[in-house]
Amino acid sequence: MDRFTPQTIFISILLLLSILYFITFLRKWLKSQSLTPPSPPSLPIIGHLHLLTDMPHHTFTKLAQKLGPIIYLQLGQVPTVIVSSPRLAGLILKTHDHVFSNRPQLVSAQYLSFNCSDVTFSPYGPYWRQARKICVTELLSSKRVNSFQLIRDEEVSRLLTTLSAHPGSEVNVSELFLSLANDILCRVAFGRRFTERVGSSNHLAAVLRETQELFAGMSVGDFFPEWEWFHSVSGYKRRLMKNLNELRRVCDEVIKEHLQRGETGIKEDFVDVLLRVQKQDNLEVPITDDNLKALVLDMFVAGTDTSAATLEWTMTELAKQPEIMKQAQEEVRAVARRTGKVIDETHLQHLHFIKSIIKEAMRLHPTVPLLVPRESMDECIIDGYKIPPKTRLLINTYAIGRDPSSWDNPLQFNPNRFQDSNIDLKDQDFRFLPFGGGRRGCPGYTFGLATVEIALARLLFHFDWELPYGIHTDDVDVDEIFGLASRKRTPLILVPTVNEGQTKSIPGGISMSGQPRFSHGSTEPMENMSICSPPIPHLLPTLRQIVVKHYRILALRGQPIADCNDDHITKLGNPSIKHIVPCTVIASAVPL
Repeated sequence: MDRFTPQTIFISILLLLSILYFITFLRKWLKSQSLTPPSPPSLPIIGHLHLLTDMPHHTFTKLAQKLGPIIYLQLGQVPTVIVSSPRLAGLILKTHDHVFSNRPQLVSAQYLSFNCSDVTFSPYGPYWRQARKICVTELLSSKRVNSFQLIRDEEVSRLLTTLSAHPGSEVNVSELFLSLANDILCRVAFGRRFTERVGSSNHLAAVLRETQELFAGMSVGDFFPEWEWFHSVSGYKRRLMKNLNELRRVCDEVIKEHLQRGETGIKEDFVDVLLRVQKQDNLEVPITDDNLKALVLDMFVAGTDTSAATLEWTMTELAKQPEIMKQAQEEVRAVARRTGKVIDETHLQHLHFIKSIIKEAMRLHPTVPLLVPRESMDECIIDGYKIPPKTRLLINTYAIGRDPSSWDNPLQFNPNRFQDSNIDLKDQDFRFLPFGGGRRGCPGYTFGLATVEIALARLLFHFDWELPYGIHTDDVDVDEIFGLASRKRTPLILVPTVNEGQTKSIPGGISMSGQPRFSHGSTEPMENMSICSPPIPHLLPTLRQIVVKHYRILALRGQPIADCNDDHITKLGNPSIKHIVPCTVIASAVPL
């Protein structure tokens, strides 16, 4: 009997072809896996969503320490790549910038940016190029930023006037910085303060706060684009639509006011500029009213939290290291004495150490620890790994700023690392990316930086700052809360005292009432300032005299100061002063 019948031969050939096909498929699969960036184990359906925490940049940093500077995560239905090194950031932002210039269409942006027609979230294309050009040349040019100097001066002066009216009190400076940034941006964008009322209620402020909260959050649709129905069921879509309608109504009111006002000789705000540009005949893409609203809101939303957070983190680090704060105060006060003028923006070019302090705060505490997401438009090879089209990409500036291969003692706050350094705030050095880089880098960083620099310089010039009684430098926490900008989880509480010796030495620095004169403009106090413990002004001169007696003053509830023996009093701290008790109530006096 013949062992090789046609049937056996056919089966053998079929089996051989199947084996060859399987081997080929396996080799291709293994090759494709080798081209995918390292990835931790995932779960069905949700992928790696279970790994996300309320501090995603911390999670990504830990994963990068285990898997390397480029990792792949499947976040629901969205393939995502995270890079955490300066070298890879340079490949994304410079070498392959054209591939990664698109933005993913996030749910909140589709609604609140009027169908993604702002600069931040607009898809890459002719409209985005035109919108960015308008921002760079019309809204945020050096000339335009300088034209808003008076607004910055007046709003910082209001802050200083308020602080000087409450010397020795514990103050929530986190709230003050946010109010300062909101008021400056609102005046620049809309022509009115954030705290000014619209109609019978503070409507503009309420609507913009809600907008910021919605932009800061993430929705199911950002990870499962096919689950659009979930937004209706959860009520998220209803909340977005309500805020969108309120935004449209408020913006319509503002635009109507500007149109009725016409050319009155008042300096142009952003709405004025965009209304003028809207009428131009040489626009590649016509600007609709909704486009105008999206652009002006973009300036506000992108600028307020980031400026406030930068000030907050900078003052937090200075409070933790008083010797660095003292060095900064000596610099700004020496510059003021040398020029004989109250600190203004013309002095900033001489404040090199203060500029280094701000840079170091942004390195250690980036306000946008994960740069605004990008999306690949074509297939690209990054560091040997294949990145398919429609892949979401995140750059972890938090990890980059703390990379020990780039920075000596990266967890230490050391402004001197930026002294005589060629590391600037642009995207030329990818170790330091506070404002992103490439085509989609922040076009308004000079505006935000101008606010931060003048506010910090004047706060350090006019005031000495202390922590509340009983709080030591090691007690000041640096825990974060992730949102539109990375803020301090607990508010920063400090105690300011007017440095009268410095302000009196500068002509124009003291008013007839003895209070610092901070500006020639409006100096009415800021509204709703958070004073944690109001001072008792009439006690302060007496308390200063008692300190000269070589004893600390004890500030406790008890008998009035008239019942005390000046030689037997102990001080616990001005912030909690209510009444003074005799030292006999305490174990012993504490000599200075």
